Amino acid sequence: MASPVLSGVSTASVTGTIAVPATNGEATGPRQDEPDKLPLLEDVMQLARLGDIEAMKKLLDSGKFKADYKDPEGITPLHWAAINNHYAMCKFLIESGADVNAKGGDAVATPAMWAAQRCHYYVVNLLLQNGADPLSTDAQGYNILHLATFDGNIFLLTLLLHQNIPIDTPDLQGHTCLMWAAYKGFPACVDLFLRWGASVALKDENGFMALHWALVKGSQGCILKLLEYGADRFAETADGKTPSMIATEMKSTRAWQRSLNECGYQPSGHSKQFPLPMPGLLQRPVLSKVLFFQPFFVIFLVIWILSNFSIFFSIPISIALVFGAQKATTFVLGYAPSDMKHIHKTPYLSGVFAATLFWVGIRWLTVLLPDTLSSHIFINLIFGVLYGLCSWFYILCMIEDPGYVPRAGSRSQEKAIIQELMSLWKFDDRNFCDKCMIRKTLRSKHCSKCKRCVAKLDHHCPWIHNCVGANNLRHFVLYITALEIGILVFIRLVLYHLETLPTPEITTCNILSEQICQVVLRDPFTVVLTLWATLQLTWVTMLIIVQSLQIARAVTTWESMRGHDDHHGPIANTFTAAVTAGAPSLDAAQLPNGHEHGHSHKHKQGCFDSWKKLLGVDTFLATAQSATDGGRRPSNPYTRGVLINCKDFWCDPQPIFKQRENGSAMLDGEVVNYARMYETPPRMRGRRIADEETGLGVYRSVESEEV
Repeated sequence: MASPVLSGVSTASVTGTIAVPATNGEATGPRQDEPDKLPLLEDVMQLARLGDIEAMKKLLDSGKFKADYKDPEGITPLHWAAINNHYAMCKFLIESGADVNAKGGDAVATPAMWAAQRCHYYVVNLLLQNGADPLSTDAQGYNILHLATFDGNIFLLTLLLHQNIPIDTPDLQGHTCLMWAAYKGFPACVDLFLRWGASVALKDENGFMALHWALVKGSQGCILKLLEYGADRFAETADGKTPSMIATEMKSTRAWQRSLNECGYQPSGHSKQFPLPMPGLLQRPVLSKVLFFQPFFVIFLVIWILSNFSIFFSIPISIALVFGAQKATTFVLGYAPSDMKHIHKTPYLSGVFAATLFWVGIRWLTVLLPDTLSSHIFINLIFGVLYGLCSWFYILCMIEDPGYVPRAGSRSQEKAIIQELMSLWKFDDRNFCDKCMIRKTLRSKHCSKCKRCVAKLDHHCPWIHNCVGANNLRHFVLYITALEIGILVFIRLVLYHLETLPTPEITTCNILSEQICQVVLRDPFTVVLTLWATLQLTWVTMLIIVQSLQIARAVTTWESMRGHDDHHGPIANTFTAAVTAGAPSLDAAQLPNGHEHGHSHKHKQGCFDSWKKLLGVDTFLATAQSATDGGRRPSNPYTRGVLINCKDFWCDPQPIFKQRENGSAMLDGEVVNYARMYETPPRMRGRRIADEETGLGVYRSVESEEV
């Protein structure tokens, strides 16, 4: 596959080698083959390279050169200004009459193509706004979208796609942009092109599809995306090579096999056939319900076994049952849709908590309440209220919109958003989400599990199978608070209940002492259920501490882990994959934003690490550290002191027992809407002078800072 260059053409074989794109000369000096004959102030090309507008103006006013001057190779000053990212010089030359569609150099390319080769998308946008032809091609048949794909800058590609450039336009060898992105190994670009409607079935002159080129590179992210969009797993090239054969030749078999498995295919490429005659089970709505209600049966059966059989028999059987249920779930998920391949992407974990809540309620209604109502009516009333509150807020957190930022209604609206950000010099990953194609609001983040941007995102919680954001953060805190107190009250009720029961005649236990054995055998099912509920106190207590600290500091979990300047420490990077949701420049790995062209580096995690994240241990430790090293962390732009921060959170006028207005919240006593707020409210900006005089922190728009 040939590599694009602006001066000459380099070719490469199908073995995957590729030449590094070159440009016409150095970016900051004259070409080596051009003798330095003119003084600097009279060298129009050198002035364009340097971006010296005043000297250029004097030179053009002298009449020695015009803005549309071309050297013998057709290169203009605008070419050099564009490739060196001199925006002001480009604007001056255009206003002075430079030809934005002039072609020059060995590749016969326009200034916009030169700028695209270096990913200078502000310059590219300037040229496009002033008449540059986005459909123009160079001597090698590359249009500007091809050239932008070679470097994989997601923002430049997003800008160009909104210029109505046909996505499947081939170069002279029949390579489309999707093929180039797959060959380069840019999963983010592949995903963008596929979402834009690029065809996975097109072939180049050698019969290679995008899938073949992805296998040449060996990028699992690219392979996986192409398979998800229906790429032919058995398509042959012109010389009869299938994707499997290409993978073997290019030593990318492992990425190929893992991608096939992830998408529900056998190593041969054929679809996996579910061994049981239950095809309806694999449909998303049915499978979600099965995974949610499965723990109801498993938890009851395990508690029943532990409470009715000898400990030497019940514990191995219970472990085998739990392990078997998990293996069965994993087995079924192997045939599930691609975005349900892992337990944390399904409602399974939320079903575990719902089952615990359900059986605790049933036991209270059928056993504890009748036995303790007459003697402890008040504590039963308290538990009933707490149980109701916990159930209500839990359901509300699961079904409530966490604060999704509204999407644009059409591509023309998306283009208007891009142009607005361009005019504000804010078209970057802090202010634009290329997944949702929207302008990011203040404190919003994109969740890859929910596939939406969430206003004031706190974290994605697998225990409620939903994000926690501006709409449901208070409901979430009320839910875990009611849960914590409710468990403690339930333990008290169980102790009262056990006191009323007679001591059984047989009180022999294998491990426990005789006194403890006498208590346990009075009602073993209730005791085991209580121990299981008590275990929930570990993650609930840590979560309450974390959330209380963050409410007092006026930060979210994301901000607490990452800081307000988006500089990431090791603790932040450890936690990000469990809490966040991916970002524009990244792909398979759910890591923070960056410009790594979609390359991901995943580290295998053990069972302990996985459960540590699920239980929130890493969040607790990281938050504790962030609270103790305040002097070394970036200043918090949202805090106004503990009292005001807590007042903003708890005295929010939005309803407590029903869904809130999308994105509404309190900030410094003022009602704001994080689903529509892009800048700090004027009232807060008005305090800047007073705050600077007093030395207090001032509010600022973190998402809108310029790099």
